[in-house]
Amino acid sequence: MSNVEKNASEQKSGMKCPQCGKFIETSIFELLTLNALECPSCHLRLSIDRMKSKPAFDALRKVQQAQQNLEEKSKYDREKR
Repeated sequence: MSNVEKNASEQKSGMKCPQCGKFIETSIFELLTLNALECPSCHLRLSIDRMKSKPAFDALRKVQQAQQNLEEKSKYDREKR
């Protein structure tokens, strides 16, 4: 695994809670499928408005597809060796 791949896999995605400032870890899959996120510290529930966030969701779907394509290519390249 290259340093770039290692850093990408170790990097956590998410956001800071607007109420307490703690990190809310999430994934693209969770953002695309859940209706809300909950802060693990203060339990603030953040609803996801899919209509207002449509451009962001479209971009997330493209990123998720690109990640899947990269994973498939990486598996294929390893199998060829």
